[in-house]
Amino acid sequence: MPDAIVSEMTIIYLMLVYPKETIGKVMEKLNEEDFVDAKNREIFAAIRDLYLIENKEIIDVGMLKDKLEKRGTFEKIGGYDYLYQIIEKFYSEASTIDYHINILIEKSIYRKVIETSKTIIREAEKQERKANELLDFAEARILEIRDRGIRKGFTNLLEIIEEHENEIIEKANKRSSVIGLPSGISFLDNLTGGFLPGNLIIIASRPSVGKTSFALFIHRYLSVEKNEATAIFSLEMSANELAQRFISMQSNVSNMKIRTGSINLEEFAKIIEAIGKLKESAPLWIDDSSSSLLEIKAKARRVVRENKVKLITIDYLQLIELEPHERKRRESRQQEIAFITRNLKNFAKELNIPIIVLSQLSRKAEERADKKPQLSDLRESGSIEQDADIVVLLYRTKDDSQRIIGVNVAKNRNGPIGEDTLIFESSVFRFTTMMQDDLETPSLEDIPFE
Repeated sequence: MPDAIVSEMTIIYLMLVYPKETIGKVMEKLNEEDFVDAKNREIFAAIRDLYLIENKEIIDVGMLKDKLEKRGTFEKIGGYDYLYQIIEKFYSEASTIDYHINILIEKSIYRKVIETSKTIIREAEKQERKANELLDFAEARILEIRDRGIRKGFTNLLEIIEEHENEIIEKANKRSSVIGLPSGISFLDNLTGGFLPGNLIIIASRPSVGKTSFALFIHRYLSVEKNEATAIFSLEMSANELAQRFISMQSNVSNMKIRTGSINLEEFAKIIEAIGKLKESAPLWIDDSSSSLLEIKAKARRVVRENKVKLITIDYLQLIELEPHERKRRESRQQEIAFITRNLKNFAKELNIPIIVLSQLSRKAEERADKKPQLSDLRESGSIEQDADIVVLLYRTKDDSQRIIGVNVAKNRNGPIGEDTLIFESSVFRFTTMMQDDLETPSLEDIPFE
């Protein structure tokens, strides 16, 4: 397997001789699996613990010896003889650290590609997966290697300002409060300014409140009204079910009537007109066959690259699965969800588009008198709240008709938070604004920031 043992030992030498200049860089860009030699890997792990856990900025041979003894590996690595061998034979200047780090990263990527290729070959030989599923599996594994190979450092603020100067001027000239992708729901757009590239948006509710319909309403608006291509990963409903919902939404004909075929001539004409309108609109891509995070990311990259998709929705978070090797690293479902949400936030930044993720709420909200959910009700992990840029909580109000849906923007990283109510026409999956004066959205000046 590809290796760079000399660079491994040179990096250890530099961390011991020039700790202030090198350890920070090494810890930022390398991990244990980047070291092939078991002794070097163990030394790296000991230095990492001293630096990151015990906050030691300067690490000498004596400190390293004590740490290795506590880990029970000092004799295994060859004791003082091996450490002094490194110090005496691998002289180098601190300025060479980036060179040796890059060599280790490159060799590590080569090894991962070889190992992954062998796995893909084994899967192909088994012939247990369908051909398309195998291709998605292979693409996901290769892209996972690329993700781990990207280690971006600091960027100077002036460079960022220069890159975004024209964008800032363009937004200022628009003189609009909506600078991102609009949702078609004025209250939400006024608070958020639209969904911005890199945003992770969580839309959460208890079952059967309407979170899927809420997301579909946004997709239909972007596709039909704004001519923007979007994509949906449906882990619960089939593509056929979603397509039927879009037809019902666009035609304003009851979904139940469409399902049963009990429609009159006027409704039939509306359906045909709606189908024609949907055909003319920007493409809306649906995938109902993916469940693993890797597979979703692989397909998402492709649809964004090939079809210029501007928004992705995943329905829903608690159904996303991790690959077996990732699942083994985590002790609970809470840790898995935390890994998934952090991964999706980084993925939104990588794709430079907003990603909407639907999520379940716990039963706690139903136990309250007003039924209003809180951020703490997000099911299975507080990391959902932490990683999200925007969190929208949906709930049924006490209204007897069960048509009034409360919409609570409970978190808005870059703007104010607030609440409003919408009428939910569940038979056609449409949301409309309440018209009563006492339910009008308050002025932005009166809404507290998060």
